[in-house]
Amino acid sequence: MKLNLTQKIAYNASFSAMARVVEVAIAFLIIKLIIGYLGESGFGDYIIVVTFIYIFSVLADLGLYSIVVREISREGADEKKIVNNAFTLRLTAGFFILGVAYFVSLLFPYSNNVQYGIAVAAAGFWMLSNIQVLMGLFQKHLAMDKVAIVEVAGRVVQLFFVWYFIAYDFGFLYIISSVFLGSIVSFVLILRFASKYVRIKLSFDFKFWKKLLIQSYPLAISAIIVLIYFKLDTIFLSVMKDSEAVGVYGLSYKILENLIFFPAMIVGLTMPIMSKYIFTDRNKFKSVVQRTLDFLIIAFLPIAFGAIMTSDKIIGLFTEKGFADSPLVLNILIIALGFIFLGALFSNMIIAANQQKRLAQIYFVGMIFNIITNLIFIPKYSYFGAAATTVATELLVTSLMIYVIYKTINFIPSFKILLKAFLASFLMALVLNYFSYLNIIFLAIIGVVVYLPAIYLIGGISKEEIGKLMKK
Repeated sequence: MKLNLTQKIAYNASFSAMARVVEVAIAFLIIKLIIGYLGESGFGDYIIVVTFIYIFSVLADLGLYSIVVREISREGADEKKIVNNAFTLRLTAGFFILGVAYFVSLLFPYSNNVQYGIAVAAAGFWMLSNIQVLMGLFQKHLAMDKVAIVEVAGRVVQLFFVWYFIAYDFGFLYIISSVFLGSIVSFVLILRFASKYVRIKLSFDFKFWKKLLIQSYPLAISAIIVLIYFKLDTIFLSVMKDSEAVGVYGLSYKILENLIFFPAMIVGLTMPIMSKYIFTDRNKFKSVVQRTLDFLIIAFLPIAFGAIMTSDKIIGLFTEKGFADSPLVLNILIIALGFIFLGALFSNMIIAANQQKRLAQIYFVGMIFNIITNLIFIPKYSYFGAAATTVATELLVTSLMIYVIYKTINFIPSFKILLKAFLASFLMALVLNYFSYLNIIFLAIIGVVVYLPAIYLIGGISKEEIGKLMKK
């Protein structure tokens, strides 16, 4: 059965969402096992390693991911040439950039365990970095179900090795190595799935590399700047405070990171469509943007209300002792998640409009603001200051994105759906509060059962829209 565009997006979104739920559940189980094994301080060391090496993986991205998505979505694009050269460029850059991570870590006041852990993690993140550049291929062909399978498979393998290493008390460094072992499986699978569309091979067209880098460098700079203000709070905590503080903040932040997948997934599916129609069919472009924004708002508000009402129970899923301040930190970070949802759409609109340099400027302002506020508030308020700074930074960046979009294409999508989603979410929160004595699983089910009919009855979702998604 051949699916139309709306049905393909719906299928990819639903399959990816279900797979991501599984992946997040596995990720949370991994975190729970690690916390139980390493404790608050040891988990803080784990967060330092992952955060530190993630910085270098972003440096190795070179802005290629978004450029590949945009370029292969253009009419008449040479998909094979673009994908293979971008893959080879990322492979080469990642090898050298991630290779120096350990030596840079020696400049920081970290323990030997953390420094050796960074060296071990570098190999795993190099594999994951090479996988990411190929994802644009699956976005173009609306085949993100394949990516979902790859990610779940990698998580399953990582979970197995984490459990095995803990069961036999192998220690901290082996826990870190589980990332590499899972990434090997993901790398092999992504290459196999990609071969359906393009035969992946190394391509050293240096002139084309130069062309890619000229287009991607504003995005590379943007990614580095975003990385600084998105991850620097953890680095500041690791230097200004202790591993326990990093652990408390890191647990809440890990939960936030595993929720960010949703806007990235939805916008990732619509990015090729936006890129295709922004200059050729403005009405269709506006329609896609509006539907995407409505969907993001309808999805975010119940997540936010639900997380705030149950934050203590959410943290309790991972540990029964320690991490006493993590629920409040999570409540603060959830506010930032709302701006991240919006920013995922608005940043991709700016990229589709070929305004990467403006995006880099926005992120630069956000970075400076974040650095200054972190230096002011972390010494005094520790992880609470870091969380509040994250919220303020995301608000500033999202506001600047809206301004740039309006000035560039003279269009801002409507936020009328916000009130309806708020009312439905508030009703859900009242019900959750009434049944607050129940287990988190039951509360999650109750939340869905209350919210979906409420948003429908209020008019947030129409019969016509449901029919379009369900029609065969």
